[in-house]
Amino acid sequence: MNQNTKKFGQIALITITFSIIWTGLSRLFDVFSFATYDTFFKNTNTIFWHVGAPMAITFVLFFLYMKKLDRTQQIYAKQPELSTPLKILFAIVVVGMIGFSLYNLTKNLNTITHHWNDDSMNRLLMSFCSVFFVGLTEESVFRGFALSELRRENNEVVSWILSMILFGLWHFPNIITGAPLVQASLQTFSTMIIGTGIYMAVRLSRSIWGGVGLHWFWDFALVIGH
Repeated sequence: MNQNTKKFGQIALITITFSIIWTGLSRLFDVFSFATYDTFFKNTNTIFWHVGAPMAITFVLFFLYMKKLDRTQQIYAKQPELSTPLKILFAIVVVGMIGFSLYNLTKNLNTITHHWNDDSMNRLLMSFCSVFFVGLTEESVFRGFALSELRRENNEVVSWILSMILFGLWHFPNIITGAPLVQASLQTFSTMIIGTGIYMAVRLSRSIWGGVGLHWFWDFALVIGH
């Protein structure tokens, strides 16, 4: 086993471990409010116990672990500068994702207003806050830790591809939360594509906060329609 393979295996083990932590916590919190994967965003309680609380706890644990490894500074460090042609290409993709998110947000908000109930506002606010922790945690893990670690042994293209694979695999343990095997498998591949656009937002903004923002907006616009 060469050094690059060993390094990738170590990074993969860390990312998958934290994926299992958050999905395991989500399943554990069934004792407070039962929900299946497809009903996490059904109401305020299910969102808090199955998304917000598990992701917030996972982020704290991940941050503490990164602090122990002395990696927190590199996670939030400024990203390398892009060439002008890549800036233009990445901007087109990012703007397209923002536009698609706006479309979904408008459509889903329109549906919500036509089916407004006592829990609707609380559900929107809880979704907004919980999805922030999804974006913060996943971007810290992948566009922060994994990408920067992979750059130590690989060029940018290889680091990007490997980090996308890990980002996809992060979603496979959703089967623990009740996602069907086929759905989890499809999500593993689809999130690799979505993650590429988020990677572009990170590189374009030269900060993982650009990725956190796009990730947050993309997910929020989608999940409120559940």
